[in-house]
Amino acid sequence: MIIFIIVLFISLYINSTCVEGANLIQNDKNPPIIENSIPKKYEQYIVSTPNIKINYKDESQVDKNSIKLFINYKDVTKECEITDDYITYTPNEKFTRGNQIVKIILSDINKNQATYEWYFTVGIPIFNHYYGLLHSHTKESDGHGTYEDAYHFARDKANLDFFAITDHSNYFDNNLNASLDNASNSKKWTSLLECKNWFSSNEKFIPIAGFEMTYPHNVDNPIGHINIFNSKGFVSSNNPHLTLEKFYELIYEHDYVVGQFNHPCEKFGDFYNLKYSPLADEVISLIEVYNGYFKDIKKNINSLDMYQKALDLGWHLAPTANQDNHLIDFGVANEFRTVILSTSLTENSIYDALKKMRVYATNDKNIKIDYFINNLPMGSTIKNTSKLNFYISVIDNDENDKIKKIEIISNDNKIIKSKNFNSNIAKLEFSIKSDTNRFYYVKVTQNNNKVSVSAPIWIK
Repeated sequence: MIIFIIVLFISLYINSTCVEGANLIQNDKNPPIIENSIPKKYEQYIVSTPNIKINYKDESQVDKNSIKLFINYKDVTKECEITDDYITYTPNEKFTRGNQIVKIILSDINKNQATYEWYFTVGIPIFNHYYGLLHSHTKESDGHGTYEDAYHFARDKANLDFFAITDHSNYFDNNLNASLDNASNSKKWTSLLECKNWFSSNEKFIPIAGFEMTYPHNVDNPIGHINIFNSKGFVSSNNPHLTLEKFYELIYEHDYVVGQFNHPCEKFGDFYNLKYSPLADEVISLIEVYNGYFKDIKKNINSLDMYQKALDLGWHLAPTANQDNHLIDFGVANEFRTVILSTSLTENSIYDALKKMRVYATNDKNIKIDYFINNLPMGSTIKNTSKLNFYISVIDNDENDKIKKIEIISNDNKIIKSKNFNSNIAKLEFSIKSDTNRFYYVKVTQNNNKVSVSAPIWIK
């Protein structure tokens, strides 16, 4: 009798446990999760043929037959080893340098499906991406706030890597007695240089001191405004002898400076319809395609058409996006950013990147764009080649900022390649035959009306 009771109790316990287990499996509404991966998500400095391993788990059980693995959009599932706990894959060929996109799709036995996507990087990155702005004003011209306010907000509130104060030089004291070589008799200019030096911190924050050469815009056929960086002094449009042509000649004689066409448009001026100057082309390496401090992107100045026109006319320019702050909202007014590809965050390396046009302009504060042809970065000129191998990688880690389209645009606004996406990670690789005397730049469209454009790569 006792034995019978014990057996009955064990039987009831086992049945109860099985029922609870069955209910647990039936009530599982959650898809499998990724425990870890090798290489890790967003990991850099990986060898060119890494062994890829992804561990997963589920509160019921992963359906092995449901698993699909994609590497750079290619289905490699058939080449993988798949177990209840992990999947492994080793590429047959070396990955090319750059970001590699991994996507895994898997379900549990209750049909709960999940998709995970991330990237890792093969090879040591050549350039870092630094985010900043190259156009702002303080109370020393027609804005508000001090030099200290501007650099403080940019560094500590907006978390920018670099930031330029570019007050209108015609507001500076002793502006008719100053020169590009020496403006030590101007208190406003010397105070700007002192403040810049005080805030400067290599690898942390690079303040930039510049000035805006401001030709009057409240006239018929205005000339335009030009920012100058890396000069020892400044000049002013109050000098009647400094016509645009004379100004081009002057900066050509000081080829260490960096110039930027500001907000080219009918209101402020378009530099005589962007008439090409070989002298200015040696020094002016930037053009503002986005300008303004409004939160609503559509209320700001969009000069993408002028960018295309300048390139078609022969200018060698990289696009920038700047807030042109006049209020005490330096860097925080909106998400406009100028992004520089540089080996380090120092003043010299920043100017080197600007000179060599390793720059892109964006409406998004943290989008990351890598663009190479034949392993040469945006801003480069490629000579004597028969084939062009394009590599474009775009990443935005903000979940709501989806990449919708990547376009490659050439002379006369011709789109030579376009691909749609709906992801925070996108990659485009292709090859075409070389065509001389052409340029190619990247345009990235996101949701929320955000658009980014890169500097071109020129083919000679």
